Amino acid sequence: MAEAVFAPKVSIVIPVYNGANYLHESIDSALAQTYENLEVLVVNDGSCDDGATEAVALSYGDRIRYFKKENGGVSSALNCGIENMTGEYFSWLSHDDRYEPEKVANSVAYLAGFEDRDRLLAMCGGYYIDKNSKHIRDMHFAFDADTVYNGLDVVAHILKHGVLDACCLLIPKTAFDECGMFDEELRFNQDALMWYRIFCANYGLVVRDDQKDVAYRLHAAQTSKTRRDLLLTSSLSLATTIAPTFAAYSTKERPLLRMYARRHARMDSPRSLKVCIRVGKEAGVISFGDVCYLYCWLLIGKCRNLVKAVYHRVRFHK
Repeated sequence: MAEAVFAPKVSIVIPVYNGANYLHESIDSALAQTYENLEVLVVNDGSCDDGATEAVALSYGDRIRYFKKENGGVSSALNCGIENMTGEYFSWLSHDDRYEPEKVANSVAYLAGFEDRDRLLAMCGGYYIDKNSKHIRDMHFAFDADTVYNGLDVVAHILKHGVLDACCLLIPKTAFDECGMFDEELRFNQDALMWYRIFCANYGLVVRDDQKDVAYRLHAAQTSKTRRDLLLTSSLSLATTIAPTFAAYSTKERPLLRMYARRHARMDSPRSLKVCIRVGKEAGVISFGDVCYLYCWLLIGKCRNLVKAVYHRVRFHK
């Protein structure tokens, strides 16, 4: 008997809040996918723009599935999409980003080549665009192609390189069934916590970095650039939640908690760093020498953030 063709249903979920400016482009790119077995869900997270966002979504009629809810943050919008999706795989598309036509087809075809694909996430490559959709530069994830990365190796890679873009992923719905939904208490970093949970549950990752199938838009209105206070608060909450898990999985060869603490130091997030150090000391996986090393990185992080702030002002406020 011939083996059945791997063609799972894919649900593209587009969370949006006051996003009428770019939503058309995002939905158009989802509907333009060459892969046929898919659905597009748009979740309006309580937009307050006099109905502009809703008008864009409703203009597509029954070509999309539209949901409107009270404002609760992107996590709640994503969870609404996941709860209502009918596909076997989840694909996140931000309202201000877009997919290339082959994005879903390429990811499904890549997964088809792996026997254990039911516990694998697939990630394609991408590139950055500006507010006018002009190409800025390519993304580089530093993963090896045609390699299956096990869960903790993926976590270590994220902590070292900080490169795992949500919209580039194709995720089995079973991962959410097993690991839970996005944390609605987090307004930032909800994706990072989700990936940590999934990969610590021993899901793996395969990457096709050469397929630049996602256009990630950089613009001045992004909250991650305008509300650093919320970012730091969310980072502290995330550190409190995940640091004990990293302490439990840390080894001499894979010091996850120290790597995670350095990530917060590089972000110039001193309160989150202190949480990691405290947990690490209690678990015996962070030494006095590590603490000195981490505070050196905190100084580097402060300088790095100053340079980024200047770049952002020059690049996006001309």
